[in-house]
Amino acid sequence: CIGVHGKGRHGYLHCRAGLQKLLQQRWKAIDELHQHFLLLTIEEAIEIGLFGPKHMRMKVRPRLGDFVSISIGTKTLVTPSENEAFCHPGCCQGAHGSLNSEEMHIPFILLEPSSR
Repeated sequence: CIGVHGKGRHGYLHCRAGLQKLLQQRWKAIDELHQHFLLLTIEEAIEIGLFGPKHMRMKVRPRLGDFVSISIGTKTLVTPSENEAFCHPGCCQGAHGSLNSEEMHIPFILLEPSSR
């Protein structure tokens, strides 16, 4: 893996050419990862509509990397520096963006200007 971006509840992983299978194998070998995070290829995520019902613009595709990891529980992926900064008693860092219903059903209000 050469890069991760996104948020801890849904991270995008970029691999060096040819290392995608190795990442999947290592992900499955680490209980903390495969039990708490769903690892999908970007193609799988597109196919199931994770990025919306419409066809994705191909110019966006390279930005997404090779995989998306999605929290399926309460866990959040963090870097060592984020762990040091935010994961201690008295500190509460919020996170969102997983497949939990509480995080998927977000109220939306559209306000349109009234014509006078």
